[in-house]
Amino acid sequence: MAVVAAALDRPWLGPVRTWAGQWLQRTHHAKVVSASDARRIISIDKPIEWRGLEHVVPFDVARDIVLDASPTIALATCACRAVAEKSGHRDGSCGPLSSCLYVGDPIASFVANRQADARIITAEEALAVIEGAAQRGNVHTLWFKDAADGRMYAICNCCTCCCIGLRSQEAGFSPLAGSGELAAVDAAACTACGACERACPFAAIGVDGVAVVDPALCLGCGVCARSCPTGAISMGPAPAGPAPLPWS
Repeated sequence: MAVVAAALDRPWLGPVRTWAGQWLQRTHHAKVVSASDARRIISIDKPIEWRGLEHVVPFDVARDIVLDASPTIALATCACRAVAEKSGHRDGSCGPLSSCLYVGDPIASFVANRQADARIITAEEALAVIEGAAQRGNVHTLWFKDAADGRMYAICNCCTCCCIGLRSQEAGFSPLAGSGELAAVDAAACTACGACERACPFAAIGVDGVAVVDPALCLGCGVCARSCPTGAISMGPAPAGPAPLPWS
């Protein structure tokens, strides 16, 4: 991921950018989730096994996902933020460098043992990481990759200034699938303050007298709903695209 992020930081490397984007789409896949679903995954109190998830996340490699009742969780530095910090693209408002949660063994223990600043944390600490990220307007994503045998292996808290997934979305290729939800605006309650437009990481909201959501761009992250001071935005089922998680 760090190699891909570094490639995207050099716009003049057109062929490398194309290769990096194609490689990312082939090997890394992610599903956007709400803060409540991210918390639920960490605090789940019974084993859940999902099979045949092509209808939930449209990725061939994401066939079997198994979450243990008490999974091992490691907190580690986000490679995207580390690269952005080194290249000067990170402004710090996105949160701490340590923001990625690796869920379940053997990956969580492997990361904790091999990455210098990574450590095993409790579920309560992981929930605090997710809550802090939600308050900062980060996007929660579940990540899958070929090297993890197609399983969900990490919960990332992504920002527009650093995240390779969000930045690749702007470049026209992305490993991100929607949450299965869509933002809806109550025009009567909307004051056209623009908070949602500024907060939206996908440029899916515009304000012209009232906030308007572009369903083609909205991935259902819920950041706009959390940012709206009047509660004029709510999240509901998306009419098309990936389905929500089974418990949504």
